[in-house]
Amino acid sequence: MLSGALILVAVLLLTVLLAWGLERAEAPSDSPPGSPAERARRALGDCERVLALIHALQQHRGMSVAWLSGDRGFESLLRAKRRDVGQLLQTLEPVAQKEEGYDADACISRAELSLLASQWMDLCDTIENAAQRPDPEDSITRHSLLVARALGWLESLGLRRVGPVLGDDQAGLLSTWVSTLPALGEHLGQARAIGSGAAARGRCTPAERLRLHFLASRAESLMHQAVVDTPRLPAALPAIERVVRLLGVLRSDLLEGQPPGAERYFAEATAAIDAVYAWMQGCEDALAPTLAARAGAGSA
Repeated sequence: MLSGALILVAVLLLTVLLAWGLERAEAPSDSPPGSPAERARRALGDCERVLALIHALQQHRGMSVAWLSGDRGFESLLRAKRRDVGQLLQTLEPVAQKEEGYDADACISRAELSLLASQWMDLCDTIENAAQRPDPEDSITRHSLLVARALGWLESLGLRRVGPVLGDDQAGLLSTWVSTLPALGEHLGQARAIGSGAAARGRCTPAERLRLHFLASRAESLMHQAVVDTPRLPAALPAIERVVRLLGVLRSDLLEGQPPGAERYFAEATAAIDAVYAWMQGCEDALAPTLAARAGAGSA
């Protein structure tokens, strides 16, 4: 009887050990495989997802301000963009999970992503609730805080995951991609939001005029810095032309008391911002071959 009991205990123990082993085999590793070069190559895709989120948040901000300022033509676009942002947030969930597996100090954590998603949903619900609807300035502020957090994720991914495997000769290109041009896009995005609201009302307040002057000046400075750091990228010239054109509209029309229609100004600003994002894509395309070659060399 004793031997039968021992056999039973052994079988149960073996079953537990097998189950434990299978669970460990199926569970994600705490340290994702891959060399630093391979991680850097994968981080390019992660940066693309963050950039797409930033772009969509900026667009929603501009649309919301025009709509809150009285232009109801943006209503359907605003709701469609809300869905886009929700989908983009979902694409970042595996990125955050992977980042937490690399080390304790993740570039994006699931807690941070969850907090941003919660704040985003709260903002959208407030905009759609007539009793709690924010004013345009509050909408700009709340959107801009979300964008700033995502910009921090982008810079962290670029500098910490991609930067260590690049040479000094590509440091300027990397910085332009994950720092200078995103900052340029954000300054233009804020100018789009403020200007769209002013255009919808038909006038600029003194505070808006001061803010737009600052944004235009800072955008010019960032644009010049990007040109210095990436002088030969083909996408730079079309972006520069678009930005210069937008700043001309802003200074000659909006700030001089002759605001264009909200939809026209929004379209002009969007074309400039999209051109800046194409410039960013040019930076990524210039970095990708180096990262692919180093990842291949590391696995050889």
